[in-house]
Amino acid sequence: MMGGIAALTAATPGWTHHPFEGVQPQDLNLLQGLVSGLGHPLLGWDHLVFLLAIVVITALTNRRWVLPLLVVGLAGSVLAALLGATPEPGLGLVLELVVSLSIVAAGLVHGGFLPAWILLPLMGVHGFLLGESMIRAEPTPLAAYVLGLFLSQGALLLLVTALLARLGSILALLQKFRMATTVLLAALGVFWTVETLWG
Repeated sequence: MMGGIAALTAATPGWTHHPFEGVQPQDLNLLQGLVSGLGHPLLGWDHLVFLLAIVVITALTNRRWVLPLLVVGLAGSVLAALLGATPEPGLGLVLELVVSLSIVAAGLVHGGFLPAWILLPLMGVHGFLLGESMIRAEPTPLAAYVLGLFLSQGALLLLVTALLARLGSILALLQKFRMATTVLLAALGVFWTVETLWG
């Protein structure tokens, strides 16, 4: 699964914006807000890989982390939208670097080198950046966007984790290649960090 993501990442430009990138947040309607929320976490490769890493980590260890991670991510998105202003360029770069390095951290958590709780603040940063695209949006499309985020991220984190937990053969395969996946995630995170700094 992670290998396929790596191949696609190398071959495809990163999509880091919502499906209605050309539309100003204040011009989005309810349906566009919902579709943006559904699609945004899945169109940015860094967000998607981070979510997939969480799915694998929690399926192999403890599923109790899934709900807190989802809540923290949504809280970060709401906070960004409520602040009503994009961060200064320097802070924006720092947040983007944190997102890139979160892939490295996820790999280290997966390999057992870092504690799982470190994913909570990192998920909050991911959520914050996802919420930035809705700054100055009207309350109705903003609420629809948050609902879309909850549905897309919730489906991925809750449903896929639960499904993997029932598939012992896949879990055994993931466990067998745990170190390889750790190295892959770390390499992707380093690549995106370098790209953020010099891309």
